Amino acid sequence: MRLFGVLLILVSLMAFAKAQGPQTARPANPQKLVPPSAYRSIPATVRAELEKHGCHLPETQSLDNGSEPINVVSGFFVRKDQLNWAAVCVIDDRPEILLLWDNAPLACSAEITSGWPLKQKFSEEGEGGIFLRKASQRMLLNYRRRFPEGKQPPITHDGLEVGNEQASLVYYCDAGKWLELRGND
Repeated sequence: MRLFGVLLILVSLMAFAKAQGPQTARPANPQKLVPPSAYRSIPATVRAELEKHGCHLPETQSLDNGSEPINVVSGFFVRKDQLNWAAVCVIDDRPEILLLWDNAPLACSAEITSGWPLKQKFSEEGEGGIFLRKASQRMLLNYRRRFPEGKQPPITHDGLEVGNEQASLVYYCDAGKWLELRGND
């Protein structure tokens, strides 16, 4: 009789655990992915290029009630006179930064896949997930003052800030390479 009671409890616990689904310690990203066509505020040529690469983009398109674009941004990422576009491109659940150089010679790689913000699967990003925004020259100099250690190239153009709610990393094109500079902590 006692054995029957123990077995009944075990079977009940197993049924309860199965009904609850698998337990994981990994966070789930609350942000959805959308096709480039959802970003209506960017030029059609940029959307088409992102679609050609098979990109999906984070759903969030701006901060501060729409005043600061994120995840697809334009800036002068190589020179002050060369406007470029960059996007968080998620392919097969892996985020990368894709740059569109607008037929200009490549100053740095058109894809950035290194650095801690790009190592985690998009679906496993906790909280608000990954973001990309333009790091203006002023922002880069402010970060340099706050965090004086590390590489300090001359700041002559914009960079790209990639991160999450806790911290960020800044990518800066210098002498044909993407430097990884300390961002916000």
